[in-house]
Amino acid sequence: MAITQEQAIQILKFLDGDCTTEQLQEVNQLFSENPDARNYLVSVSEQAIVAGDLLNVSVFANQAKSRLETGFENSSRNSLYLGSRSRAWIPLTLLVCTLIVGSATTWSVLASFRGTRPIVGTIQQAHGLLDLRGNSGGQASRIDAGQQVFAGDILESKSCDSWLEMDIAADSKLTLASHSSVRMLQAADALSQDYELLRGGLWVDCRMDQSKKVRIVTPTATIESANGAFNVRVTETETVLWVHRGQATVFQAKDGQSASLQAGVELSMSLENSGALSIKPQSSPTNSWLLTWPLDHQIVYGKVLNNFNDEPKIKAMPMLWPLPNRDPLLLHVSAIGAWRQSPRPIVLLDNSALRFRGRTQRLQSVRFGFSSQKFQGVFGGKFEVDVSPSDLDQPGQIWQVDLPLDRFKALYPQLNQAAGGLQLLDVYALTVQEDAGLEILGVELIPSNSP
Repeated sequence: MAITQEQAIQILKFLDGDCTTEQLQEVNQLFSENPDARNYLVSVSEQAIVAGDLLNVSVFANQAKSRLETGFENSSRNSLYLGSRSRAWIPLTLLVCTLIVGSATTWSVLASFRGTRPIVGTIQQAHGLLDLRGNSGGQASRIDAGQQVFAGDILESKSCDSWLEMDIAADSKLTLASHSSVRMLQAADALSQDYELLRGGLWVDCRMDQSKKVRIVTPTATIESANGAFNVRVTETETVLWVHRGQATVFQAKDGQSASLQAGVELSMSLENSGALSIKPQSSPTNSWLLTWPLDHQIVYGKVLNNFNDEPKIKAMPMLWPLPNRDPLLLHVSAIGAWRQSPRPIVLLDNSALRFRGRTQRLQSVRFGFSSQKFQGVFGGKFEVDVSPSDLDQPGQIWQVDLPLDRFKALYPQLNQAAGGLQLLDVYALTVQEDAGLEILGVELIPSNSP
């Protein structure tokens, strides 16, 4: 497998002894897996040895030249000096020529690598805690609008309010959802732009030109579309696809079965699936939701406790929340991916309420919140409200609070000032700085006509 520009630079740093422990592990793994990397290492090492030998010869020649200048009579010294000087400078001239040719070769090789790292997108909007890593493992210090993304890069959104929008072609864009990760792939052919959704969700809105298409690879399927709008969510073993405009073609990873999906349908594929794909109309939304047990550990942040002598609960766990130009904020968080517990999209109503049951082990304010996305769309905002200890029960006692949605403050009012009409994603409760022993025993979304 041909090495990339970043891998070549990493090998040069390895030879120079300028690798960190983590980089050393990465380059050793590269050598063990890629024969081209080993060949490149040998080639560069041989060039370095040749250059070193030439340098030693030139030093010896200069020493001989000095002895000749001081060890002979004037008349004979002048004649000898001219011949000796020309002979002594031959190795040095060879060294200079070798270095020039070697440098030109190295830069030409590195330049050839640039063509293998095409630009696959330009970031238009970036919000929240995000991470961008190149294919050599290097991490970008920040992510800004206008920044270009290359094949091999990995983008990751690391919180429930982080998201990113990227132009991938004229009139075509890709939006990374919260808690998601996508790798930019080298296109399989000149007519596609390829991306690998590693986890979480992706929204694609494409109107490609000249028979081109967007290709999304997941652990269980490959999705292609030239003119369509769809969102896809994945876990390690499942892919769920909703088509909202145009059409998309799906290829099942296990057996290659394919199907063309039109707007208004959805499809779920797991690693165990084989044979004909099960396509169905998109599920109608629901306005209610109830946290159900037992809980999948993959859909929560916190420690899930299922003791036989006590009801199940989610114990808050510490989290460092980064802040711009400040030290990170310590939080203790219990969070649930509500959308992953519901087979239907959960749509919030203006007059709905969220009911939380829980307890703390000390008197302290608790912050309740939820994140959302636009219905059949991208991130819609995050909403929070602080509840004082006086509105909760005594330490160790179970409390219940009903919080109408209009009590929650919009943290992204430029997106949506109110939650009505948005789709519920995550719900959470947290304490700031101090660990109050927060535990969540139940969460429910209550329509306005419920008791």
